[in-house]
Amino acid sequence: MDNYSSWKKNLIVLSLSQFMAMAGFGCCMPFIPLLLKNNLHVDNESMRGVYVSLYYMTGMIGLTIAYPIWGMLADRFGRKIMVLRASYIAGLLYPLLSLAPNFWCLLSIRAFTSLFSGTVNPAQTLLLTSIPKERHGLALGMMSTAIWSGDMAGYLLGGVMVDHFGYTVAFFSCGAVYILSGLLVHVFAEEHFTPPTVEELQAKAAKRKKPSLRSLMSPGVGWLLLLFLLMGISRRIESPFVAMIVEKINGPEKAATITGITSTFAALGGIVAGLLIGRLTTKYSAKSLLLPVILSSGIFAISQALSVNITMLWITRFLTFMAAGCLQPVLQMMITSITDPAKHGAYLGWTASLNSGGGILCSFISAPLAWFVGVRGIFVASGVILLIMIPMLIPAMKAYQKGQEIMAAKADSEQ
Repeated sequence: MDNYSSWKKNLIVLSLSQFMAMAGFGCCMPFIPLLLKNNLHVDNESMRGVYVSLYYMTGMIGLTIAYPIWGMLADRFGRKIMVLRASYIAGLLYPLLSLAPNFWCLLSIRAFTSLFSGTVNPAQTLLLTSIPKERHGLALGMMSTAIWSGDMAGYLLGGVMVDHFGYTVAFFSCGAVYILSGLLVHVFAEEHFTPPTVEELQAKAAKRKKPSLRSLMSPGVGWLLLLFLLMGISRRIESPFVAMIVEKINGPEKAATITGITSTFAALGGIVAGLLIGRLTTKYSAKSLLLPVILSSGIFAISQALSVNITMLWITRFLTFMAAGCLQPVLQMMITSITDPAKHGAYLGWTASLNSGGGILCSFISAPLAWFVGVRGIFVASGVILLIMIPMLIPAMKAYQKGQEIMAAKADSEQ
């Protein structure tokens, strides 16, 4: 059978499985601050903010450590088994979070789970290796839509379940949906994978030549990577605290349901951003879009902290994710325009690492802010970090322009 003969089936199966996985994830993760208060009786807002920061940082560190290891194992043993590993482990372990008797037990469960979960990356890899290259854009677009849609469904259902049935029902529903998503892949997804022999692995390792840091780095690239890091910090610093700002603005009544709706507005903003950036980049250069995207993202992010009612928070949350969702593709387009196409994989790998690194660093910022300033200060910090990027654009754009000139001269010399 041809490797690509069943790509349409895989596209549907994997997109549906990731919709289910993200719905499961959304049933529990946004509500950890509420679980800390209501189940573990961490009533002090400052202490709860510190605990949320530690919880989030632990998950990010685990994922950062585990992803390269699972990636290597996927190349050795296949991609489908990696999707199953992540789905089944998440399905079995996430429900245990609702049974944790104290914060440190909760943190331990999260640490262990983060080392073995994470379905999106292996699902995307399996999808891209099972469909024709000319269909990659369609596949990633459909997968992205499925992920955002799953987020929305999970946030809404999770909030309702927490408020009406409690955390145990919501978290065990998360586990059940993860296992169902794994079973869907297990039964219906196809992979035509032949494990490489020892000789092939040795030959591949001998031929592999990693580019040196010096050969990859230039002033333009350096500035753009710094912007990627700051973007990662800004976008991730406030995400774990949505439930807490909902409580601050709207009170504790129906906090889980309102948190789910608030997170849904963010997901809608992300979907709109994907549609919007596609149109904008056909009319304007990425360089010309960078300043308005950063400025609007920063203003909207700070506006969340200034919300006086829940409707204002919903609107600003949507606008923040709509604007900030455009920033990553703009920066990616810029960095690929001043670098060697043969090395784009290395550069984009760096950007992904910096995004994850930002997720770890932001916990060191959010914890003291939660302790000394409160949850609104964390949302202000998210916008301030974005606005700090604006004066950095002056040297960054000069270096970027020089990088464009070098690439243009190189192209002329090759003609």
